[in-house]
Amino acid sequence: MDRKYFNELSRILAKQGIKSTVQREDNLTILLDGLPACHVGATSQMFVAPGDLRTPDADELYHRTSPITETVREYMTAIEKAPLLKARDLDEDFRLLTEFNGTVLAGRETEKGYGYKFVTWQRDYDGTGVGQGHYYIDNYTAAKEDFAERAGLVPRERLFTDEQLTEIYRCLRNTMDSEHELTYEQEKLIEKTASQIEYAVPDMREQFAEAQEAEKQQHMNMEM
Repeated sequence: MDRKYFNELSRILAKQGIKSTVQREDNLTILLDGLPACHVGATSQMFVAPGDLRTPDADELYHRTSPITETVREYMTAIEKAPLLKARDLDEDFRLLTEFNGTVLAGRETEKGYGYKFVTWQRDYDGTGVGQGHYYIDNYTAAKEDFAERAGLVPRERLFTDEQLTEIYRCLRNTMDSEHELTYEQEKLIEKTASQIEYAVPDMREQFAEAQEAEKQQHMNMEM
């Protein structure tokens, strides 16, 4: 599965603007400006090798890549081991990833290497069919969140969109950078919350930096 995992991971990383290459059979090399910044092993573990770039941008790339490597490995392994979903009138074969409270989470590898498709369904009244499908292409995380909500495992109010998390993150960082007097406990809690958001949205730091620069440029233009 190693080569297949690296191919899929490389494809997903490319959609996030992260370049990679297979220089050795046992790992995927993550590139920054054409140079090695870090590596991903076959079990999704990340590591830095001698000679890799050691800069703030390289560290940022490492942290952006890490959660993606784990997610790709998770869904590929899950689909490989999951049984076929038994439901009438399905046009495609799906693997049953999990089921709870009449809600189904299923997935399948698409043909010709076009990625993976995930779907959540509701079982019908006699449990032999499924309907009301919500489909996700290359978005396993969103499919899991939708399953948790539809199955009643997580209340809708506890789930935040990337846009909401971005605004929360901006407020947290602005609070830390302001002259507000914060206790040690408050500072630690804000930092922990910001780190959680960075893990949930891998390019959050980059988005925040770009937004800050755009806001600074806007102010400069207004003053001219």
